[in-house]
Amino acid sequence: MKYILLGFGILLFSCHSGKLEKDNGNSNSNTVDISIDTWIIENPQLKSELSDYIIKVEDEIKDGNFIEINYKAINDSTCRFVFWVSLDNNIFTYHIPHVLFKFEQQLVSLHIEGLDIFKINNDFILEYLKKNDPDQYDYYLQYGDYPISPTGGGLQWELVFQNDSLISKEEYFTQ
Repeated sequence: MKYILLGFGILLFSCHSGKLEKDNGNSNSNTVDISIDTWIIENPQLKSELSDYIIKVEDEIKDGNFIEINYKAINDSTCRFVFWVSLDNNIFTYHIPHVLFKFEQQLVSLHIEGLDIFKINNDFILEYLKKNDPDQYDYYLQYGDYPISPTGGGLQWELVFQNDSLISKEEYFTQ
């Protein structure tokens, strides 16, 4: 697991501390508001591939949907990324993101495979749904659970990097 965290921290992303603020300016608060704008992609090839993917799936992205990325460390020098478009916001409960960030004005969810001891706070999920997907929010309030995710497919890209360089890329459609 340490290679997953190390690879995640060093290889791809860095946290920009300029966006950290005390909660409501209250100096007695220990809460720090970390914006989704604080995460960036450092690897230029990964950045370019994600940009190309967003352009290719532009018609699939609808209000409330976002790009999902699954990251898996294969070994010390090799990792895999899979990109796809979310069909709904059930990602918060079924394929839990570890990081949410904006890339080219598009919300992106990053799930780190093997790091399933963390999850998104349910209060955050409800606030996000209330703002971005009122139908799912109302469903949750009425039934105390999230609606069943629709089935469907779309374009997925699987990228494999070794020593920070892209060594393979597959494009396929899921059903």
